[in-house]
Amino acid sequence: MRASIGKNKAVTAGSILTLFVVWSLAAKWVGKEIILPNPVVTFTQLYRLLTSGGFWTHLSATLSRGLVGFALSFLAGLLLGLLSGLRPGFETFFRLWLTVIRSTPSMALILLALIWFESNAVTLFVTFLVVFPLITQNVTEGVRQVDPRLKEMARLYRVRFPTALYRMYLPAILPYLATAAAAGLGLTWKVMIAAEVLAYPRWGIGARMDTARTYLQTPEVFAWTIVVIVVSLFFDRILAALIRKRLLYWE
Repeated sequence: MRASIGKNKAVTAGSILTLFVVWSLAAKWVGKEIILPNPVVTFTQLYRLLTSGGFWTHLSATLSRGLVGFALSFLAGLLLGLLSGLRPGFETFFRLWLTVIRSTPSMALILLALIWFESNAVTLFVTFLVVFPLITQNVTEGVRQVDPRLKEMARLYRVRFPTALYRMYLPAILPYLATAAAAGLGLTWKVMIAAEVLAYPRWGIGARMDTARTYLQTPEVFAWTIVVIVVSLFFDRILAALIRKRLLYWE
């Protein structure tokens, strides 16, 4: 087991090293920092961002919007997914709505939101609409996978719904919910940054990236991109740890 973990870490380290080598060679071949800065320049700019006065304010603004938008879509998707899985008629009624939302391009949602709302509300609105259908669809599918014999037994023994929900339905939908949450979090940061670029709120990573683009400060764009990647990986790891803990509890 330890040998396998050590091997995986070595492979990961090799992959990261290869990435930086390719990046450095590509930057050297292009020869223009304004187009493709090398890793040294990028991480130097990242250090400057980390030590600047406004970095944490911009980061916290984006994090708060992203987490609130994701939480709202997660709770709404969980509720609607449960209702859709338990009541086929309910799912049929909302199927067209979810299809329309899921099929609408994110950029179209952002542009419409810019017309309807102020800049801070744009990011929440777009994040909610992009992530919500994904959560709903996965929860609905998870509820459908519950063994019909368990459902019948719960009905015969008149198990109260809260008990059945916690002991029967939630363990069944957890793998589907985990998949949806992981994908939803990834989408959250992508859509959030895109919405901030166009909405241009006073505080936010997307707004800073657009400002850097305007002034042709490509290293800063790369530095902010690294920040977003690290944030996404951080929350992905936290989510995975929470899911493992819950799975062990139900086992």
